Amino acid sequence: MYAQKKPIENTHIVRERDRRRSRELWAVLALGVPIGAFLLLFTWQNLEVIRLGHEATRLQKQKQEIENGNKALQLELDRRTSLANVEQRAVTLGFQRTDPRAVVMVQRPSIPTPYTRQPAPGPR
Repeated sequence: MYAQKKPIENTHIVRERDRRRSRELWAVLALGVPIGAFLLLFTWQNLEVIRLGHEATRLQKQKQEIENGNKALQLELDRRTSLANVEQRAVTLGFQRTDPRAVVMVQRPSIPTPYTRQPAPGPR
């Protein structure tokens, strides 16, 4: 025959809180949270410094590339607009040298715009 166990009813037993253990928990939290926050802030700050350093390096490289491109374009512009190159291009297009004593005046026709004042019509 098997022995049957009686169920133990301990619903009327109340467990008291350990006040010493609660104080220790609050003391650890009071010290641990500020230290943890400080370490988190310190780590975030260092990671941000590293990220900004990488960004500054990337921007310096980009600036150097842009400056090099600008120099190359300036050299190309100087080469294409040099007097010797322009003269050679003009000769290949069929232009001829003019007499340096000849003066040619070219004037642009004046186009009235809404912002220019027109002279008032006078009496006839």
